[in-house]
Amino acid sequence: MAGSLDEYKRLFRDATVADQMKLFNLHIGIYVVVNLIWLALNLMGTIKVDPGLAMYYPVVGWGLLVVVHYWFYIRGAENLCRLREDMVESRMR
Repeated sequence: MAGSLDEYKRLFRDATVADQMKLFNLHIGIYVVVNLIWLALNLMGTIKVDPGLAMYYPVVGWGLLVVVHYWFYIRGAENLCRLREDMVESRMR
């Protein structure tokens, strides 16, 4: 029985990592589309941002958040699962 529980935990972690990867890919897609539109509007002169480098602030800021998203929810997804498992197992005792 212990082998099946360990197998379940492993499969659950794999499914969680896969779900987080789908969300991350969606985040990247939205980031690229929105920032391409933002930069195109700025470069065409439709939107005037002063000073000139300020048009890159949202791109860089959001880019940092994309990196944080990757770091904690893709790279650390398995650790998050383990923490949740430990929390649930401690409540069961």
